[in-house]
Amino acid sequence: MRNTYPTFVLSICILILSSCGPTISGKDEAAFKTSKAKMEEKLDKEEKKNLEKALRIIVVKAMKEKWDFPEKYEGKSFDQISMGMIDGKSYSAIISYAEEFLAADRDEKIVKKTAEIDSLKKDKLQASKIEKQLDAFKLTKISISEDQFFSDDPKSPYLDLVFKNTSKEDIIGEYMFNIEVYSKKTGEKITAQGSGGTFNDDFAIKPNESYDYHQPLLYDAVMHSNLWKTAKYPITDFSPHDLVIKAYASKITTKKDGIITRPKTDAAYFDSEIKKLNEEIASLKERKATLDELELTDN
Repeated sequence: MRNTYPTFVLSICILILSSCGPTISGKDEAAFKTSKAKMEEKLDKEEKKNLEKALRIIVVKAMKEKWDFPEKYEGKSFDQISMGMIDGKSYSAIISYAEEFLAADRDEKIVKKTAEIDSLKKDKLQASKIEKQLDAFKLTKISISEDQFFSDDPKSPYLDLVFKNTSKEDIIGEYMFNIEVYSKKTGEKITAQGSGGTFNDDFAIKPNESYDYHQPLLYDAVMHSNLWKTAKYPITDFSPHDLVIKAYASKITTKKDGIITRPKTDAAYFDSEIKKLNEEIASLKERKATLDELELTDN
């Protein structure tokens, strides 16, 4: 059997010699500059770049440490903290220290973004549940009629909506409809308004019953068209008037769940955010967390 002992000893000696190379002093700025200059005398061009990258990364680590543990570093500047981190370290130790931080920072971001996704998924489920409850108060008919508020008023366009309670619960108390009007040609929103109130205590829209909404058409929608005087009522096709009218329940009340209000963000928002976070996680996982992945820029 060949004796590998001399080879092993040689490897240990090389390791000891490399670890005994120049080290950085973090005692003060002058000592740092002097020790850094001595270290750079032993480095080639690429190693000098990596040293500079590592030192900058360690300053970032110092900033993060102070942010995360303010009491521990009270009264210390970022430079003082970073000096303490590199004091007595060799070139290889500084490189390793910086890359360990890069790896830890990458992994921490992945964990946080994964937690964000989990939270968004829960919020999406809750929002979807609420939307389903509200959508059960379903718009079944929409048209424009001609009417007048007082008998001596000129007739004007009125918006007629019919909502049907397709749920298994009585709809009572507070309610709100959102009405949105768009230009069919451009898709731009012309006007929007919430319209609602509170049903009387003895009033309820029972399952399969309908509720009729009859109010003047929103002013900006009326002004958008000049065909009202020649129109044949009721109007169910709004295209000649360049109108698209949408209406939906934004608030209802049931005895079981109380007041139910439509979330400001819909399922599409959550899907978009989750997709974005998944892409960011995929990008993070591709990182090797080495200094080679970083570019050295001027201060």
